[in-house]
Amino acid sequence: MTTNIAVQYVEYRKLECRDAINPTAPEEVEGTLLVGTRPALEFESNYSQYGNDYVKIFPAFHNGQRAWLERAVWCPAYGYSASGTQEYILSFEAGMKLFLERGVFEFKQAE
Repeated sequence: MTTNIAVQYVEYRKLECRDAINPTAPEEVEGTLLVGTRPALEFESNYSQYGNDYVKIFPAFHNGQRAWLERAVWCPAYGYSASGTQEYILSFEAGMKLFLERGVFEFKQAE
C-alpha cells in the first residue's frame, strides 16, 4: 500500500539570518527556491547555558533540484533575550543524513 502526501510549496526570495544576539538583514536566494509549507522533521539542537535552537526541516526545490530548507529558531534560556532565525538551503543528501542521524528511518540488519 502506498500513501501519497500532497505538499504545498511557496516561493522564497530571501532567507532569514541572525548574528550572535539579534536578527540581521535577510539574504537573497540565488535562483528559485520553493519550500514546503509543513516541516518534515523537527528537533532541538545547539544546547548551551544561553538557550538552544528549535530546528525545522522543510522539503524544498532549489533551482529545480530536490533540497531541504533548515530553519533554526533561537530559544533563549531563562534570563537571556537573544533571538533570531537562521535559514539554510541543504542539499537533498545533507538533509537525508539529518533524518538518518535523528533515527527517522529504521533499517533492519542483514542476516
